[in-house]
Amino acid sequence: MKSSEHAVRVHEVSELDTEEDVSLLALNMTEEFSDSLQNILKKLDKLDSIEKSMKDFQATLLKLEGRVQNLESCHATTRCDVDDIKESLNSIEADRQEASQSLKKLQDNTNTKLKSLEEENLKLGARVKEVEDQHLYLEAYSRRENLKFENIPEDDASREDTELVLRSFLERDLGYVDAASVEIRVHCLGKKKEGKPWPILARFLRFKDCQSMLALGPRLRETNFKMYQDLPFEIVERRRAQMDTFKKARRNNIPASFSKAQPDKLFVRGKFWPLGKELEL
Repeated sequence: MKSSEHAVRVHEVSELDTEEDVSLLALNMTEEFSDSLQNILKKLDKLDSIEKSMKDFQATLLKLEGRVQNLESCHATTRCDVDDIKESLNSIEADRQEASQSLKKLQDNTNTKLKSLEEENLKLGARVKEVEDQHLYLEAYSRRENLKFENIPEDDASREDTELVLRSFLERDLGYVDAASVEIRVHCLGKKKEGKPWPILARFLRFKDCQSMLALGPRLRETNFKMYQDLPFEIVERRRAQMDTFKKARRNNIPASFSKAQPDKLFVRGKFWPLGKELEL
């Protein structure tokens, strides 16, 4: 397009007649060429700017690619770490389950052993009580010929002879005939209380004589004298816990008595009566 315009202008120059016109035309052409050149230079500057921008953009892309690669590397490393953590957690969970099962098994075994020990302890406790009761019954049996007496008065003449004091009491107050012939061993018990006679323990050499003395016990009900069997303290306490039932039965003419072989056992109407059971009339 520009070559055609130049050819036209050369043609136009050839047609000019005067030198002045030629100069004017050349000046116009120079100005137009200068403008064209300026436009070309401006476009070249823009191209340079575009090229620089492209280079900067490429550099930025390279940086981004580097960052992306770093991120991908970090992601891969993180994924490996996560996989390792998952594997560790799985291992820990497996160990926990195994430990839990072992602990449960141990607890079950412990509970079984504790239950067995408790049952064995109950059996041993029952056996110990049985042995203790047997010991008490044997002790009570060994003391079955013994009687205790309280509040028997002493005079100056008989104070040093406890046996004489007791024999006099048996004949005078208890009404036992021929008390002088009874074979007994007598001695004082414990500490003497101020203003009161010594308690006396008598051991009869014949069990029959001891029972005969006990049979006369009702004669002392309206007196201050006391006569009772020499029983172990534990048996006395057990009998005391059942004494209300025993007395209630006697008041209502119901047969009631304590066993001779096991003195803490109460029998009502010939049947064993458990502690705490209400007596029905």
